[in-house]
Amino acid sequence: MTRTAIPAVLEAAPLDPALAGFLAQAASQGNPPLESLPPPLARQVYRDLAAGLGLPAPAVASAKDRVIDGPGGPLALRIYRPDAEGALPLLLFVHGGGFVIGDLETHDTVCRTLCHDVVAVVVAVDYRLAPEHPFPAAMDDVACALRWVAAHARELGADASRIALAGDSAGAQLATVAALRAAGAIVLRALGLIYPVAQHYSEPSPSMAENGGGKFLTTGAMRWFIDCYLGGRQELARHADFALLQSQTLHTLPPTWLATMGHDPLRDEGLALALRIAQAGVPTEHHHYASAIHACLHFTAVSTLGSQVMADLATWLRAQLSIDMQARHS
Repeated sequence: MTRTAIPAVLEAAPLDPALAGFLAQAASQGNPPLESLPPPLARQVYRDLAAGLGLPAPAVASAKDRVIDGPGGPLALRIYRPDAEGALPLLLFVHGGGFVIGDLETHDTVCRTLCHDVVAVVVAVDYRLAPEHPFPAAMDDVACALRWVAAHARELGADASRIALAGDSAGAQLATVAALRAAGAIVLRALGLIYPVAQHYSEPSPSMAENGGGKFLTTGAMRWFIDCYLGGRQELARHADFALLQSQTLHTLPPTWLATMGHDPLRDEGLALALRIAQAGVPTEHHHYASAIHACLHFTAVSTLGSQVMADLATWLRAQLSIDMQARHS
């Protein structure tokens, strides 16, 4: 595992043997590519996968669904509370799934784990999905959810001065855009990004070619996800609200933690984003899991790597959101 200073070249390691076995077994089943499925069926496949390959979530005090007014109509949230007293930190978590296939259920275990390990109120947002709701619907929903949690922190039993954002994959991209939009309006203490989407597939990185087949997330799936999200509008390929590497305002981000996986098509764009954020003057911590694949958060019953990613993020978030840390920032 690599931490800051952020290296220009990442360490390489063989694929984790347990994940290699899982991928080989999945390939032997001959299932159709995800991108060949209708979106509703692809979403169910993802739900089933997330439910079947993870360890049980740790206990939390409560998990309650709530609906707020969103920019496109009712917007569903799920609010998790740990077994703790007092005004707690607050984490808004944005699920992954390529802007097309994730939801509150696919990331329920992830949110429960972070709630328990960070000892924070965690709010998950069920943003609108493409292709039914293309760009900018998802980011509008996430930005709305962030404004709502900031305004209702006390109601949620949380401390409005200790708010963080986190997400994985497409959710990491959306969390970053929400943080950029909130700059100057909402004080964020931390941003946690797990294997983020940071650029359009028309600018492929070496890791996209290296890992784009047979390692769960494929080049074909990424093309489908992005085409669904952008509605086929190629003029959006370099839009700063999508292609984060084009952003000129990364300096406004809060302290950032970013994780890359060695056998992930998105590895190199994630590293490039970490470097860009650090070069913008933002305190940045980068962790590289050289033996891991994309979506390993869901495969904790297969390999310990996904659990390690969440544990490392939780440790960093606890430090960023502690009362002592908050006092030093004030």
